[in-house]
Amino acid sequence: LNPLTIWFWNKPYVRFPAADYNAENLKDRFVHLTNNSVAKYAKNVEVIGDGNMWYIEELSDYLKSQYGRDVWNEEIKEKVKNIIIYSLQSVQDLLDTRKGSTEMLGYDIMIDENMTPWLIEVNSSPTMEFSTGVTTHLATNVM
Repeated sequence: LNPLTIWFWNKPYVRFPAADYNAENLKDRFVHLTNNSVAKYAKNVEVIGDGNMWYIEELSDYLKSQYGRDVWNEEIKEKVKNIIIYSLQSVQDLLDTRKGSTEMLGYDIMIDENMTPWLIEVNSSPTMEFSTGVTTHLATNVM
């Protein structure tokens, strides 16, 4: 697949685990997973946003309030784009293509305390399920 063409969705959403990470309690699956279909079964937890999800604008506003600057747009967003570009470039010669078609991928990326994004996984054919208001908005606008 050369040349490679990549479209980046500028309004991704953010997911949170149902419980704060605690290295002393590694058996608690809710501190490790941000998957909405798993997190909805967590008991006695504070839900963040809509089903532990935020619009990217909410994350951006939160980071502005914490750091006094637009960390998402000034720093993180470009790094996320580079992760996506580099990951696709690494497999572009292995991809099967059909003329006139596209492939939608879902990227799970973690952002650490230093505002460094890390690739967790790439999902082919990510779900477009209307599980929360956030995902409903995303799915209807992406399609």
